[in-house]
Amino acid sequence: MFTAVKVKTFNFAVATFFIASLLRANAGGVESMEQVVASHTTSVAHQSQAVKQNIALAARSLNGVVIPPGQTFSFNKIVGSGSAQRGYLTGRVLYRDKIAYEAGGGICQVSSTLYNAMLRAGFIIKERHRHYQPVSYVPLGLDATIKYGKKDLRMKNPHSFPIYIFTELSDSTLSITMRATTKLPLRYEITTDEEEINLPIKRENQVVRPGFSILVYRHKYRGEKLLGTYLLYKDFYPPAVLEQ
Repeated sequence: MFTAVKVKTFNFAVATFFIASLLRANAGGVESMEQVVASHTTSVAHQSQAVKQNIALAARSLNGVVIPPGQTFSFNKIVGSGSAQRGYLTGRVLYRDKIAYEAGGGICQVSSTLYNAMLRAGFIIKERHRHYQPVSYVPLGLDATIKYGKKDLRMKNPHSFPIYIFTELSDSTLSITMRATTKLPLRYEITTDEEEINLPIKRENQVVRPGFSILVYRHKYRGEKLLGTYLLYKDFYPPAVLEQ
């Protein structure tokens, strides 16, 4: 049996949520979790108010979630669908090449911000999907798109202690911090290696976005000593002719 309790928050008035297979952080709040395991921040400065509302709703659902040792976190199970019935709006999504309007627009920025924090916390990728074209708020290869019921972000906690998620949203930034009561014995860094790929033949007056091949690496350190570098995966965006 799982019980949800209210948690001490940063900028959100958090309601009580019932979460299968995950527990909420206790009312001791941030002070009892002194160790910052990893964090990541993305800009929301140029997002519309509708998108900021969607980001706030999704971030609120994540705030205070604890991932037990050895357990796999599911973004869709925690955040749920981005439907109008749940308060989400049609929001503007900022791709590198165009602007689109999508139901629940902005949720993927939350999942991508969380994904980057989890990578730096040493989490194991169980399921992750890239957007069909590059987005503007994270580097190439480091996004994590969500489509409820079809595409999820699932990440496993490999540590022997629980990891807590805390979120903070301002008018300009979304920050997600992973905390623990125990200091990680290792440190992780993420780097990417990009190669641009162009169309071999381009028609006159065509506007073409080059393709990209991206290798994503994780570097493992003990203190300042590099213990190893590991290729996590390869992403590929084919070249595309842009609408004018």
